[in-house]
Amino acid sequence: MIYVTDLTEYLFCPYKLYLKKIKGLPLPQTPEMLTGTIIHKIYEEVMLRERIIIDQRIDEKMGIDEIFKILYADSKRVIKNIMIKNKGKLKDAGVDYLELIKELQEELKEDELLKSIRIKKYIGLYGKDQNLYKNLFMMKDMEYSIFSTELGLSGKIDKLEEDSEGNLFPVELKTGLFSNGIRKHEKLQVSAYALLLEKERGIKIPLGFLEYYQVKQRIPFLIKDEDKKEVLDILSKVKELLEGEKEPKKDKKNFCKRCGYNEFCWSS
Repeated sequence: MIYVTDLTEYLFCPYKLYLKKIKGLPLPQTPEMLTGTIIHKIYEEVMLRERIIIDQRIDEKMGIDEIFKILYADSKRVIKNIMIKNKGKLKDAGVDYLELIKELQEELKEDELLKSIRIKKYIGLYGKDQNLYKNLFMMKDMEYSIFSTELGLSGKIDKLEEDSEGNLFPVELKTGLFSNGIRKHEKLQVSAYALLLEKERGIKIPLGFLEYYQVKQRIPFLIKDEDKKEVLDILSKVKELLEGEKEPKKDKKNFCKRCGYNEFCWSS
């Protein structure tokens, strides 16, 4: 099975995908990659737990401060647990473990306060009903696994959202900042998820999102027919590469120095 991330890897560098999938070389993890993976996991876990926390521990009589204390305490607990599990890896990579905890706690503090205000406002208007979480956050699933035997393509959507009318939206979570527009590999990735959803559900998926959760930015974009066609074109090229096992040409690019495979490609 080919994964959606294989398509984006191919778009970046076919030779990198060749080293990873055919030669079986493990990708050395840089400090930035490790930190990004851990931050991503923390935010996913926080969002997974939010629905349970809101359903079981928030009631209509609570004020914003009380709601915030409950949400933030749970967020800090998630940060602590995941960071403890990865403490050794972070230290080995030269990452300041304690400083990273402080940064994440401050980021999530603001996030949970904004959510607390929204929750209290909704409860004040409608009460604490069964639609509270869905109407406020449109959350349907986290890390939604999806595949198509017809396409031979599989993936895992970071966040799948559903509005009140039943429309579905694939959301890709990102660290860092949004700048210089939506990048080609990001659009390819979300378009691939939209195509898989269309195959699975038999409905049109015209819109996707990039969510830069550390800076509270959500970037919507239309998923056009030509975007889905490009997914199929890249998928065909990846299949050809993997089935033929032919070594592709190496091209030196700006990001080569930051790539974990750099020493395999340009050591001589």
